[in-house]
Amino acid sequence: MKNGLILIALVLSLLAFMGMMRIKTEVQTMDRERLRLVNVRAELRETKRVLEAEWALLASPERLQQIADKAGKVYFNGSAMSQISFVPPPVSPTNVSPSQLVSPAPRQTTSPTGIF
Repeated sequence: MKNGLILIALVLSLLAFMGMMRIKTEVQTMDRERLRLVNVRAELRETKRVLEAEWALLASPERLQQIADKAGKVYFNGSAMSQISFVPPPVSPTNVSPSQLVSPAPRQTTSPTGIF
């Protein structure tokens, strides 16, 4: 009887040890994954910071004005546009002739006013 209890205690101790080693291994694996994700997050933040700085440089009004000047175009902001006094009625299938559907109007490549 005493030998049987010792054997059961030994088996239970061995199972507990194996379980603890398995859990330890899983925790180490998760910790390595966490560290990898922390590094990826830091890289993404740095990339985002660089991209935001590049965007600020590329979209600066002064730079856009320089590009427009080099291209011979006039740069203006949205508040400088005048309102359209006449808005044509919407086109519906009932007031469109078949000739309008077949031959579209020619495309203009430049604006008549020279404003892009």
